[in-house]
Amino acid sequence: MDEYTVLFLIILISFLPSIGYLAWVRKTERYSEEGWGPLLKAFLFGALISTFISALLEGVFLAIFSQVLQPDVGVLPKSSTFAFLVLAIVIAPIIEEGFKGVGVYSMRSNFRFVADGLVFGAAVGFGFGFVENTLYGLSAFDQYGIASAIITLLIRSVSSVLLHGSATAMTGFGVAENALHEGRGHVLAGYYFLAVLMHASFNLIASLPLILPADWTSIMGAEVLSLVSLGAAIAFAVYAFGHIRDKITELQYTALTRYPSMRPVRNR
Repeated sequence: MDEYTVLFLIILISFLPSIGYLAWVRKTERYSEEGWGPLLKAFLFGALISTFISALLEGVFLAIFSQVLQPDVGVLPKSSTFAFLVLAIVIAPIIEEGFKGVGVYSMRSNFRFVADGLVFGAAVGFGFGFVENTLYGLSAFDQYGIASAIITLLIRSVSSVLLHGSATAMTGFGVAENALHEGRGHVLAGYYFLAVLMHASFNLIASLPLILPADWTSIMGAEVLSLVSLGAAIAFAVYAFGHIRDKITELQYTALTRYPSMRPVRNR
């Protein structure tokens, strides 16, 4: 299999779940569905802007932490594992949810109902997850081959990709509340921090083998502990995605009872 075929395959396997989840979220909004044009713009913002700005800033802040703070602040552990955990649990959630949130905020003129914010937030998050998944797949292929790359992509498609869409949908809820109702900036801030907390919690669960004492590894076995951590992370992401869909349905029902004349409308 030549390198172009591998690249195409990895991109395709990364893209299909992300766009499929977006279509699923869009169909959840049974009344006044969002048009594909604006949603794809949001998806591309997450894929092409949020990912690369986040990666750049994460590299900068990780370098500051590992080269300045760790050596100079005596109470901080000086291992590379601790620096990785700080990146995964603190730096990445704050930066990534921030720049995904910028993408949602840029689409606020398309919001007619609060539920729209969740849909556009999910679109940005799934775009981010698509590109991130592609990069992880390429890394796995480079190190271990095509089989490992495909397994990595499939696992991340039911975990990280779902998490990105669900967390940013929460930010989208805050953006919509702020855009459609005056004086709701505190709601936007609150739901952004909720998105950060969701993201950090997911990364914390996925990192349990690095956090738990060595006794746990000796008792459970490294492979079993890794599988438990992975299963818990997948369950967390699936539950979050289900909550987003339930929230969209709830908000649509509220809007429908408030505006009885509302009818199913499909935007082009």
